[in-house]
Amino acid sequence: MHISDHYSPFEKKTLIVVTNNEKARLFKAEGREVDELEIIESPETAETDRVTEMYTDLDQMKLHRLKELYSALSKRLLELVDHDSYATIIACVPEVNKSHFATHMHTDVLKHISETVPKNLASMDLPNIVRILVEG
Repeated sequence: MHISDHYSPFEKKTLIVVTNNEKARLFKAEGREVDELEIIESPETAETDRVTEMYTDLDQMKLHRLKELYSALSKRLLELVDHDSYATIIACVPEVNKSHFATHMHTDVLKHISETVPKNLASMDLPNIVRILVEG
């Protein structure tokens, strides 16, 4: 997607990470171009059945799935930062999950996060996500 000339371009090669409780969407941004890279999803329901046996409390189960999602995301972000030369990361995380997100990110990933936006944008389309981020 090409960003309108109305907005400032991304000056550095940037990863945009948009999460909710079930998935993380990764976008690459450079200059005026923003494109979706991939989606990382929570563990499948078969995994949930096993987790349900371990945790009888629904909140505990949700926290476990969130931990699995954020751990997988951290691993992938570390690969992208190390091997694809991304200079910065902008993370959009629901306010309620901000502390869990930070807890499960690798230290080297946290060093690259320039901004954490406390919003759940994962279900929005790319033009609206970009508009919200660049308008601040």
